[in-house]
Amino acid sequence: MTCIGCKKSFYRACLFIEHLEFGYCDVISASQFQGHIVHKHLVTALLRDNDAYKHFQAKQAKFEAANGDYEEEGGICLDNPLDREEEVEASFPALQPDEVYETPVHDPYPAFPSQTRSSGYNVDEVASTIGALSAIDDDSTSTMTGARSSAAPSVYGSFIYAAPSTTARKEKVWLDRNGKSASSALFPHAKPTPAPKEFSIAAHDEHMEREHGINIMKTRFWDPLSPDWNPERFYDSITSRYNCPFVCELTWATPADLNKHINSDHRMTRMKCPSCLKYFQSATALMAHCESRGSKCQVNKADNYNIFLDRVSGGFLGVNEHVRPDHINNPTVMLTNPDTGRMERYKPPVATYLQYEVTTPPDWKEPSKTGVQIGYAVQQSQW
Repeated sequence: MTCIGCKKSFYRACLFIEHLEFGYCDVISASQFQGHIVHKHLVTALLRDNDAYKHFQAKQAKFEAANGDYEEEGGICLDNPLDREEEVEASFPALQPDEVYETPVHDPYPAFPSQTRSSGYNVDEVASTIGALSAIDDDSTSTMTGARSSAAPSVYGSFIYAAPSTTARKEKVWLDRNGKSASSALFPHAKPTPAPKEFSIAAHDEHMEREHGINIMKTRFWDPLSPDWNPERFYDSITSRYNCPFVCELTWATPADLNKHINSDHRMTRMKCPSCLKYFQSATALMAHCESRGSKCQVNKADNYNIFLDRVSGGFLGVNEHVRPDHINNPTVMLTNPDTGRMERYKPPVATYLQYEVTTPPDWKEPSKTGVQIGYAVQQSQW
């Protein structure tokens, strides 16, 4: 197993946890490792109980409501006339009577084909003209030309359409507009399509936080010394006190009192094995207890052992069960049962082992590169 911080390798899981818990890593401090464990227990407590999560959302509901109205750009400042001291007179235009519009008189409809001989309206001539229309596209103007037909109407009143005139200009192909595309010809003053912006993870996370609230899996919303910490998120304007972000009903008058409460009362001082219910003073001792296959405790054989190990290690460890290579292809043989004297199928037992691997916590942030420090030292997180 290789540490994701200092890249040192370890052959046992308890040695890797000891490396992180007691500050032997050059990148991940002991307080940071403790903070990952506290974060795992807090998220587990919130997601396990629906009432606790609803109460947690109620603690920050006023902050979300105050910051919910967000506009990326634009907007104007409206001046409230009621705030002015001088008298405000509102003037409204007088109502005018509705105008009565006369119904327009339509032109008479064209005569039927049987009446075209007696009337002066030649339908065949109009139809032939429409059939011979052609579009002429020039750089300056576009005109429509048609060819008249001199053919007389038939006895039965049918139309005789004239063929298009050969002198009319031939239509251009749709995509051939003097070397321009169809969109450029149809919309000459349109702005070009802007180039797509580069995807920013920070901008995406900020947008998702505005839309759906904070991500409790990846945000250290409870850590007073984390960049994600904002005590105003848990401020109650009705009682003028700050709520504790943990599953805790205590409130405090100032952010300093809240920070002191979190750093002292919500630290992980000891851990308990869920199988044998024994208490351990460190995560290293509990990990050595779980890693031992010869102990009476069967915690490492539980179905949810991987979930428990993820919570104990703060998300730095995972485990998978594998079959030993020499037990993968064990054949099934026929043996004689000494009790019955019959031949029965015998399947040999399969031996397995636990393969521990290093994982990355969801709230993990890559350490920043060290540079020249000017002034006082930056205070490190106690977690």
